[in-house]
Amino acid sequence: MRIAVFYNLPFSGAKRTVAEHVKGLKEFGHIVDVYTLDQEKDIFSPGNHADNEYTYIYHQRKVNLPFLRKITEDLSDFYLLKKLHKRIACDIDNAKYDIVLVHTDKLTQAPFILKYLKTKNVYFCLEPLKIAYEYGLRLSDSSPLPNKLYELWNRGMRKAIDRENAQAANHTFAISYFGRELMIQAFDLYPKISYLGVDIKKFKKIKRKKKNQILFVGQKIEMNGYEIAQEAVSLIPKSKRPELKILSISKNKKDRLSDEEIVGLYNESLVTLTLSNFDTFGLVALESLSCEVPVIAFNVAGYRETMLQGETGYLVDFNAKEIADKFISLHDNPNLVKKMGRFGRKWVENEWTWDKQIRILEQHLRLIVDEK
Repeated sequence: MRIAVFYNLPFSGAKRTVAEHVKGLKEFGHIVDVYTLDQEKDIFSPGNHADNEYTYIYHQRKVNLPFLRKITEDLSDFYLLKKLHKRIACDIDNAKYDIVLVHTDKLTQAPFILKYLKTKNVYFCLEPLKIAYEYGLRLSDSSPLPNKLYELWNRGMRKAIDRENAQAANHTFAISYFGRELMIQAFDLYPKISYLGVDIKKFKKIKRKKKNQILFVGQKIEMNGYEIAQEAVSLIPKSKRPELKILSISKNKKDRLSDEEIVGLYNESLVTLTLSNFDTFGLVALESLSCEVPVIAFNVAGYRETMLQGETGYLVDFNAKEIADKFISLHDNPNLVKKMGRFGRKWVENEWTWDKQIRILEQHLRLIVDEK
């Protein structure tokens, strides 16, 4: 197949996913070209693996006055970005691809390009627009009234754009059953499931001395469960109390950790703690398990699909005491840690490798290309 891939994402796990798709589909013998607005070249850049990469420059209008700057940026995203996506769609259609795999645009979530493509296409949806649906991202009641009214209008526009663009796709994929449920609710769409995967050659057990350490993955914010993590650690007796090591993706290039450094952090920890309320997939859990490190996660969202209760770690309620108790049970039983770690690695090897998930993705794409 000749496949075009579109994305516009910053340095993130989402961008890594695009790169894995491009690399994996290439390894299966397909011609894969990348179309993007992304100007930043980094280790996750999908163009590193593509046959060809076509980069477009988006000139977002900016007026350097406090309130007008925000307005002009938003209006640019609503109208000028749409024109650029129409041009990219035209270029892709003229190149006669078999199918277009469309990933997220960070400026709108579901990209405008979906409205203009004539070539068969599929929208690979990580999740609907968060600010439109997540209560934790609601507007603050303390915001000045003019700002609040403007932001209500802005979010309403973005919610409508996300829905209209997603509904314009020929086909849609969700990254989990939880993600599918979100798409049904937000878009009235019923997508196929196309899971993410783990590079088991990279994320693996290495020789690293274990520390009395919990690896907390996520930003220090309430939605990621940071306050509950802190409370849980405080409830552990001082004689057993671990260090809470924080791992989050940095926007600053010089502060970003390499995959090797991240693997090292997993391996030196007794347990990984991941407490995001709305993690659509739960990739952190699988990366940790691939390194043979048990996981404690909230019993919500994508973790219910990537974790096995009591076998790869623990799915817990929103309760700091329960988290503390589960850590103590692991701290006091090194053999249980090893057993869960080994089982977790087998779980990932059998079900969650990128090779397996790309093979499923390719089968989905072939069916779409072959349909009349």
